Amino acid sequence: MSNKELELNQICKGLSQISGSDWVVIKFEKQISVTNIEPVRFCETVCGAQNKHISLSLRNVCCDGARRCFGWLKNNDVKLAKRLSEKTGVGQEEAYKLIRSVPVLNEKIIGISLGKNIQGDIYISYASPESTMKLIRYWQKMTSQNLNTEISGIMSVCGNVAVKSFLEQKISISFGCPDSRKYGGIEKEQLVIGIPHNIAFSMCS
Repeated sequence: MSNKELELNQICKGLSQISGSDWVVIKFEKQISVTNIEPVRFCETVCGAQNKHISLSLRNVCCDGARRCFGWLKNNDVKLAKRLSEKTGVGQEEAYKLIRSVPVLNEKIIGISLGKNIQGDIYISYASPESTMKLIRYWQKMTSQNLNTEISGIMSVCGNVAVKSFLEQKISISFGCPDSRKYGGIEKEQLVIGIPHNIAFSMCS
């Protein structure tokens, strides 16, 4: 591991020391050499990046929800809402409103890097409630504030954690969605938490 990688890895290690959970770094890339992997869901790679570096682009992200959130699939909200309505029994109009509420990246990216030893935009953990409590209490000690966040069970890892934390520069929390719990490696007793780089850096300094 290079000195730079060692320095970058300290943030993941620092967050782990605070919370007791494992962390993965997410970097939104404007230039990237994408590894040749089978089509996967973004939430799957968050779990897989605990042990190796992974690069993603449009062609190897198979989830339309993630593609939408990363700005790679446009004008598809009606179809996504219909799919959500069929899965959940929510009316199509309500489903459309819920889909529209999920944030989308506002800048063009070519790909996404995930790993431990990269310069990141967002840090994500699949954490237990106790680990999340430890992290929030540490943040409260640092800021003297309560954490205000909205919770969604739709496009939970990609949109309502990764993209939301990046756009709002705030800690975000989600309990997952059915697909991320089925395919993404989120355990029954875990939730998803995301932290933008500036906050993570401050907490670990």
